[in-house]
Amino acid sequence: MTPPAQPRTGSSTGPSTGLRAALVALVTLMTLAGCSRGPEEASGAIELGRAIRSLIAERRAGDPAPLQINRAFIEQFQQPHLEIIVERPDLTGYLGLGLTRQDDLPGEITTWSADDNSALIFRNGMLIATRGLAGNLISADVPVKNGIAGPAHGGQRRYYLRSGNNQERVVTLACEITDLGPDPLEIYERFYRTRHLQEHCEGPVQNGQKTVVLNDYWVDSQNKKVWKSRQWAGPEIGYLRIRDLSN
Repeated sequence: MTPPAQPRTGSSTGPSTGLRAALVALVTLMTLAGCSRGPEEASGAIELGRAIRSLIAERRAGDPAPLQINRAFIEQFQQPHLEIIVERPDLTGYLGLGLTRQDDLPGEITTWSADDNSALIFRNGMLIATRGLAGNLISADVPVKNGIAGPAHGGQRRYYLRSGNNQERVVTLACEITDLGPDPLEIYERFYRTRHLQEHCEGPVQNGQKTVVLNDYWVDSQNKKVWKSRQWAGPEIGYLRIRDLSN
């Protein structure tokens, strides 16, 4: 597949050009996992992707219009979405909220997906699984408490990762949480009062190397939400930068 153009933030360049540029700028998470592997199903979680691909197909080659996203465009879609940036190799995707549920453990589980069955699963805003990405994160044990967004405490963390020949590999880390204080946050023209929490995790030395993971969370305690984060998804996919675009 041809790599997608990367979006830029900014205000609209006009009622039609700016909206067109915003639509063209967005891409679905299928760019992270490969082309669609099956028929699309109609759901709010994929309406954003369908609208985007339709306009990408219409766009003429060499269109010099700047690629922009703004809040007015985002608010056209009732379904909440996440913006995902894979730092290696700098790909951007958008996922719609597909499922919210509780299980026997503390915290709320949310599943965000694209129409190619790629998905990210979170517990209280902390990444616990990926589907359809390289080196899938099968599951993760995360330190959460009911009613608290993001990491509730430090301690041991386990990542269960898919490795070669469909095997499972366990990465065990010891983590410490540092509160870096208030950090006002802006996401596409909307502002939030957040605290920046940083999770520093280290594992034992294996094959002469130590696994070190640094996760960051911008947490809104009033709304009990992680609006922004940078989280490790395993050694193959690396870090994901995540922003909640909910209205």
